[in-house]
Amino acid sequence: MKWYRMYSEARNDAKLRALNDSQHRVWFNLLCIAGEQSDRGTITGYDDELLAVEVSNGDVELLTETLNKLQKLRMIRRDEDRISFINWEKRQYDNPSDRPKAVNERVKKHRAKTKRNDCDQPNTKSETTCNVDVTSCNDKVTEGNTLYTDTDSDTDTEADIELLPPLPSKGERHEPVVVVVGGRDLHVYKSAIDQYKHYFVYEPNRTITELLHSYLDDGVQMDMLAWAMRRAAEKGKAWDYAKGAIEKLFAKGVRTAEQAEQENQAFHQQQEQKQSRKVVPLREDKLPASVQWQLEQQSVQQPMGPEEPKTIEDYPELKAMLEQLRQKQKQAR
Repeated sequence: MKWYRMYSEARNDAKLRALNDSQHRVWFNLLCIAGEQSDRGTITGYDDELLAVEVSNGDVELLTETLNKLQKLRMIRRDEDRISFINWEKRQYDNPSDRPKAVNERVKKHRAKTKRNDCDQPNTKSETTCNVDVTSCNDKVTEGNTLYTDTDSDTDTEADIELLPPLPSKGERHEPVVVVVGGRDLHVYKSAIDQYKHYFVYEPNRTITELLHSYLDDGVQMDMLAWAMRRAAEKGKAWDYAKGAIEKLFAKGVRTAEQAEQENQAFHQQQEQKQSRKVVPLREDKLPASVQWQLEQQSVQQPMGPEEPKTIEDYPELKAMLEQLRQKQKQAR
């Protein structure tokens, strides 16, 4: 059964966060198809309709949208009828022999370290000498104890080996490069850990360290990480604020501090323009609703003149009752 590696850092990968759920599912299915090919990491022999059936339930529009997004994020390369995952060999190597340069480099480092250790140890026998170029302790090397015999040779040149930068020793202090971005000093370190400690004081945990290195692997420059961390520190925010800024800028194609500053300035200009176009109505002092209604009713009603005085003649019923009372009084007399 064929298989491929899936790294836990994919959960926090900035490029994958730029995909929605449907696109993420298509990306996963494309990886499965690429892992099944004879030329692993590439997909050939599929037209859009057939590939859509395999990876997107027949939705050609979703497939096309996802491929365009992956190509824009530099995760795949498309050449006519061929789709290639750019970092497949880096991520999906089967065994160490698939990366001979890296293995050859480790062998040379191991040899150099062994020679230094032999020379540093005190030697009680005067006839045994060790120096950088010649080692008198020539143990017989057999095929069983060699580290990697396919690329292990003394004829390798430095041009054939891509040397990695030396790892800093614990406690070693690195001085930053200070550049001016946005009118303020930006301290840029060579180490992502030193960069984090400068703006957040404490050393990052393992998850944050791996995330920082994944940003660098994806093309984000160290000065952009410094810019996001400086912005978070100036606002009194923690790492999560800087992380959110990095991922939003990455989705927009921003990779350097200068680009990040330009994007930030453009955003603030847009906000100012929106505020200037927004009409804010003037606040008016209003009377209570009941008083306002009473005033409206008074304005609608016609003004009335002074009332004329009324007499008993205007109330016939009262007049009849009054007459009855008078007759009873007369009879009583």
